[in-house]
Amino acid sequence: MIAKLCFCLPVRRNLFLKTVTHFRFNFSILAESNANVSNSNGPSGNLFLHFVTTRFNMSSADAAKLLKSVPSLGRLKTLDKVEQLVNMLSRHGCTEDQIAYIIRLQPSLMMTGAERLLEPKIQFLIDLGMDRKYIPKIATKFPRMLTSKLEILRSNLEFLKTVFTTNDFLVRAIMRTPNILCLSSHKVLKPSVAFWEGLGICGIKLTKFLLYNPRVLTVTSLTPEQLDLIRKIGIQKESSRYKYVVSVVATGRIEVLEAKIDNIQLCGFSLEEAWQLVRIFPSVLSMAEDSFKKTMDFMLNHMRLSMDFVTKHPRMFTMSLDNVMRPRFLVLQNMTAMNGAGEIKPTRIYSVLLMTEAKFIAQIIQGHAESAALLTVYKNAIANVSRSSKIRMFSVS
Repeated sequence: MIAKLCFCLPVRRNLFLKTVTHFRFNFSILAESNANVSNSNGPSGNLFLHFVTTRFNMSSADAAKLLKSVPSLGRLKTLDKVEQLVNMLSRHGCTEDQIAYIIRLQPSLMMTGAERLLEPKIQFLIDLGMDRKYIPKIATKFPRMLTSKLEILRSNLEFLKTVFTTNDFLVRAIMRTPNILCLSSHKVLKPSVAFWEGLGICGIKLTKFLLYNPRVLTVTSLTPEQLDLIRKIGIQKESSRYKYVVSVVATGRIEVLEAKIDNIQLCGFSLEEAWQLVRIFPSVLSMAEDSFKKTMDFMLNHMRLSMDFVTKHPRMFTMSLDNVMRPRFLVLQNMTAMNGAGEIKPTRIYSVLLMTEAKFIAQIIQGHAESAALLTVYKNAIANVSRSSKIRMFSVS
């Protein structure tokens, strides 16, 4: 057989023995080697690549990027740990899309024993008082928490319990920013709390301050540029909103915040009106520019609200444009047309936007003679949003 044929080839002359040395070449070894190389490059040869491309419909390019970031995934002999991770996340309510997103953000989790190392961290949150329905959101938004050591999470928790006045406030802060559990208590958390207490924010005030923006627990000082921007905003230290302005400035990049002030002016505000809006509603600087523009366009050009009215009612910026503003305004428009009335008064619009959904349906829709038609308008508006806002698979950069 050719596969077993052996022959010798001269390679070089041995200078000491003055004889020709040879090496033995075996075709069977070559055949096995070529087969292994072929299999490792094939679609089913690499277990990890085959799993993510078939299970999560991930592109080969994206899967290759994950493999590059964690090369050891390419040497997996079994999928036991990967399947453990998927099963554990599914058991805690994560959808296939959410699991795929978590894997994209933290591919190293697939090399971890989920039952032994990851499950205790999720149970740690549940024991703390976290509602199980929030686990998928936390795992998706902050998968880094799952890679932290349980001892660090427990140590940081003990310190945070001394900062927040009640366990309920602490749980709410962690639900908003689970990443605070991963910070070093000695290097970050303790110096940050000392810094804010030095500014006079203590006790229940500190708790409310941290609930407003838990990310301030990463701040231990303010730069001269940040202090200058706070001065430009023009809010006094005695004001109840001062700490919120400081919070937004402290956790943002100066160039981004200044660009947002310019963006507010582009929407029709004067510079003084822009500063006034920030003083009344500091969180406007936390809004995405595109979201702010769309909300302003709808309020000014569709609702026909005046700039002055918008400035005096900044709470509208906390309302969802797609889920609250647009659907409810469409209902009001149709109702006004049915009644043969004129323009809708701004105060009427505002009062309707402030209602809970149950109250809005009961009083505005069901209280009208054409309730069936109005309910259809409302449901269609909500359905259109649901279809356009499904969870998307983000490509790995």
